[in-house]
Amino acid sequence: MLVEQLGERGTPMPPQRSKTVEALLVGAERAFAERGFHGASIGYICQCAGRTTGAFYSNYDSKLKLFLDVFRRHGDRTADYIGERIAHVDTKRDLAPQLARIFAGIFSGEHLDARWVFIHLEFRMMALRDHEAATALVDHENWFSGRIGTMLDALFERAGHRPALTGTELAALLGAMTRGIKLDRAIYAVGGVADPLSSDQVARALEGLFRSVM
Repeated sequence: MLVEQLGERGTPMPPQRSKTVEALLVGAERAFAERGFHGASIGYICQCAGRTTGAFYSNYDSKLKLFLDVFRRHGDRTADYIGERIAHVDTKRDLAPQLARIFAGIFSGEHLDARWVFIHLEFRMMALRDHEAATALVDHENWFSGRIGTMLDALFERAGHRPALTGTELAALLGAMTRGIKLDRAIYAVGGVADPLSSDQVARALEGLFRSVM
């Protein structure tokens, strides 16, 4: 559920507040990507959003709460992106190469761009030092893996497969792989070094992973 339309996952927002929250989310996404969590002041976030600090405090009581909403919003978009592709998988054909192509596309950057590598990394670094951030991150990862896992479980059931891992376990593993590969690729790009893993190699490795659990 998009957080600009819903409050605490289900409570409708008034239209004007929805527009303000949407502007703050878009501005915060830009500000956090450019300056990081600590470097992006509330004033700069509001400048990027085209809103006043009063508008910020009318909707959020802390920068962390806004950061979490930006993170959750991206999780919703990513889950929708994956779900649309899983829905088009042909269960009469071999699932492994089809699923490998879906997730290789995410690994190669078709959806998760470089700025999200830094946002994810900063959230994790912050979670190591902040209990509230750690709790929120664990809740988010469990929700995200569960949502993708439900899609995978339904797909395997339609295809008559009984995989060695549950959909949620497989989604958690794929999430960890995505973050690691995207981080390495971002570092290689900054250093001007060629990525040792091509998209085709990643796709073949993922195909092997899917075959091993199915």
